[in-house]
Amino acid sequence: MGKVSRSALVSSSAEDMYELVRDVESYPEFLPWCAGAEVLEEGPEHQVARVHVDLKLQKLSFTTRNRLEPGRALSLGLVEGPFRRLSGQWRFVPLDAAAARVSLELDFEFESRMLGALLGRAFQRIVDGQVQAFIARAAALKAAGRGRAIGQGMPPGT
Repeated sequence: MGKVSRSALVSSSAEDMYELVRDVESYPEFLPWCAGAEVLEEGPEHQVARVHVDLKLQKLSFTTRNRLEPGRALSLGLVEGPFRRLSGQWRFVPLDAAAARVSLELDFEFESRMLGALLGRAFQRIVDGQVQAFIARAAALKAAGRGRAIGQGMPPGT
């Protein structure tokens, strides 16, 4: 069982950070553990997405249903995958036009104790680094002159 609570102040707008997190299909471009990702269904207030994770010892996939609150929050809940429990929320609080507080709370437990013992620490490290990974992605997009186009992806390696 793992619980993660992380937050950071960022020099990007809350809207830009929300779009970056919502853009699941771009995850493989900047998250080294992400072997693939696809949006299976999307509407104005929800998204169903599948993420493929490569933990070196094991590859796994999971699907979440995400409740979207544009520019403010993205809540996720498990649809299917190797977890007994996986739920969480990203929050984006504007501080001014170009700064925000970003927070992530995630609660997870693998379906089997054996899988948890094998992969629990590696998955915990991935989750622990999530906020920083998205901050780094936002900085890279800004440096490339794409600060307002965050949700549109970038070529791999940028």
